[in-house]
Amino acid sequence: MSKKFKGKACVYCGTRNSSDSGDHVFAKEFFLPDKRNNLPQVPACTKCNREKSILEHYLTAVLPFGAKHADAAINLVKMVPRRLAKNRKLHQHLAQGIEDIWANENGLFLPSIKILIDSKKLEQLFCFIVKGLMWYHWRVLLTPDIYVRAGYIRNTAQKAFQEFFRRKASQRGGNDLGDGTIIYEGAQGVDSPYVSFWKFLVYGGVKVGDDPAIPLETPTLIWGLTGRNKIIPDSWGA
Repeated sequence: MSKKFKGKACVYCGTRNSSDSGDHVFAKEFFLPDKRNNLPQVPACTKCNREKSILEHYLTAVLPFGAKHADAAINLVKMVPRRLAKNRKLHQHLAQGIEDIWANENGLFLPSIKILIDSKKLEQLFCFIVKGLMWYHWRVLLTPDIYVRAGYIRNTAQKAFQEFFRRKASQRGGNDLGDGTIIYEGAQGVDSPYVSFWKFLVYGGVKVGDDPAIPLETPTLIWGLTGRNKIIPDSWGA
């Protein structure tokens, strides 16, 4: 990893002069080996790197299940088995959490699968990712007092969230990484550089479920936001 990140502020915890190296905002393991070029990198400290890596190990093994993108299927065959072989507990968790479903695709109900995941781990990882992207695109370092939230957004709230996202922004950023493996967009608030909205599509949309209150929902859009205060209601998040 390049030494140019060494000794800078860690973008994840905001501690000055604490970074030891650079970190890929999106773990390389999300992508096939030939599609890992030009992934965003940011300065990070050892502690945050370790915490983020634990979350990445879990989610890079789980999210390819139930995904639409063709590379997810290749990932499942060539890369995920090696990860699961090193983590028997995770292997057992996945075996118990995969469910066959009929998914509504543009009015047509087609056979698919839904994966039961630990949503807290997904929320934590994408909070890391949002902080990384704030620095990568706009050089905004988020200190611990800044509100950061991320997770799947309920189907019923997606329209309202899109309205927030389309509002006037001081800057916008985004990318299509790995030919659609991960697509993201971000919008920075007009009144404060610390306000931002983000949306992520991973593997073309991964059908997940972990909330017994909404058993028929299979949200696929991941959102993120930052600001001085809480911006959207808890009821939006799945």
